Amino acid sequence: MSGDNIIAGLTPVQADGLACVACGADYLRVRVPHVPVGRSVTGSQVFACVGCYSDDARRPAGGVRR
Repeated sequence: MSGDNIIAGLTPVQADGLACVACGADYLRVRVPHVPVGRSVTGSQVFACVGCYSDDARRPAGGVRR
């Protein structure tokens, strides 16, 4: 997935790259592998948990709004 993908409709923690854009897992509280999936409207890099990321579709699972 391109780092230029802008993902809107995120919570402040998701938009800061501190939580999964699909399931909302807080990376400061839960240690879970995650991958970059794009940027928020503020320009911060955002992430999805490996379990939420669909390698087949090459996009985060869970209805992330773009």
